[in-house]
Amino acid sequence: MFETVLRKLGLDAGSRRRAKALAAQVEQLIDGCDRRLRLLPDYQRALAPGLRVSQDYLSGLLEQLPPLLELSLPFSRDPRLGLLFSGPASLLQLLDGSGELREFFLSASNGDEAWALLSMQRSETRRFGAALEGGELRSDVAQVVVSFDGHRLMMPSASREALLRQSGAYALDVLCAVIARQLGELERARLQAEAEQTRLQLRRRALRADDCTVIDCGADGDADGDDLPDTLSGVDARLAELETRLEALRDDAGLEGTLRVVRRMLERPADHFSLQTVTLHLNRMGIKSEPGGEGVAELGLKEVALGREPTVRRALLPVRVRRDDIAELRRQFGDG
Repeated sequence: MFETVLRKLGLDAGSRRRAKALAAQVEQLIDGCDRRLRLLPDYQRALAPGLRVSQDYLSGLLEQLPPLLELSLPFSRDPRLGLLFSGPASLLQLLDGSGELREFFLSASNGDEAWALLSMQRSETRRFGAALEGGELRSDVAQVVVSFDGHRLMMPSASREALLRQSGAYALDVLCAVIARQLGELERARLQAEAEQTRLQLRRRALRADDCTVIDCGADGDADGDDLPDTLSGVDARLAELETRLEALRDDAGLEGTLRVVRRMLERPADHFSLQTVTLHLNRMGIKSEPGGEGVAELGLKEVALGREPTVRRALLPVRVRRDDIAELRRQFGDG
C-alpha cells in the first residue's frame, strides 16, 4: 500500500532514478546548446517535460529502420551493395577507414560481428542517356541517376538491441546539435537584420537632407546599395516591417527567449528531426527505373531530415559486418 502511494507520487526508488537520469540529460542538453541557460532558476523544470517528449519520439523512430544489409562478398548476394558502393574496393575502404569499427573489434569481448548504422549522402543527377523505348534505341532519353557518397559507419554494437540502445543516445545528441544550429541561425538573422536597419536609417537621413551624402556599402560590402529603396516612403515601409521582425528576434535572443526556443523545439521534435521512408527502384547503373523491370532492384532506406532551412538529409541503413568478411575483402582487394 505504502509503495503504491510512493509510486503515484513519483517518490519510489525507480521514479527517483528516472528523474535523476532525466535531470542529467537536461544538463547534457544545456552543454550542447547554451550554457547560459543555467543562470535561469527554473530551466530544469522548463525543459524536462519537452525532453521526455523528444525521447519518446526518437525511440519510436528507431524501430522503423529498414531490413539489415550484410557488408560482405559477393556483391551478387544482395543487389543493394552494388547500388550503394562503386565496388568491393570502396566497401573495403569504408571498413578499414572506420576508427569506430576498428576500436570495436580490438575488444575480444565484442565478438566477431558488429551491427552498425550506415549513414550516406544521397544525390540525384538528371541527364540524357541511351535507352530502349518501344523497341528503338534512343540516345536522348531523360534519366535520373542516383548515387551515394560520404559513407560513414556509426555506433558499432554487439547486437541489434545494443545498436538500438546506442541509437537512442546518439539521436538525442543529434537533436542537441540541431537545436544549437537553430539558435545560431536566429542569432545570425538578428545581426543581419540590425545591419540592414542601420543601412536603412542612413539612407533615410540622406533622403531627408539634400546636402548630406551617404555611401552605402551594401549587406555584402558592395558600394552600390541597389537593394535599398529610393524613396522616403519606401525606406519607412521597410523600416516598419524590419522593426516587427527585429522585435521577435531580439525577444528570442535573451535568456528567457532562448529557453522558450529550446523548450518549443523539444516539445515539437517532428518539426526538426524526422525519419522519412525512401523507396528507390534502380537498375545496375543506378538509374531510376520502373519496378519489376529486368535487372531492377528495390532499395529501401530511411532518410533523416535535420532542422528546417537549410535542411540536412542523410540516408540510414542498419548493417552487419564480420571479421572474416573484412579479411576476405582485404585478401581479394587490398593493396598488399
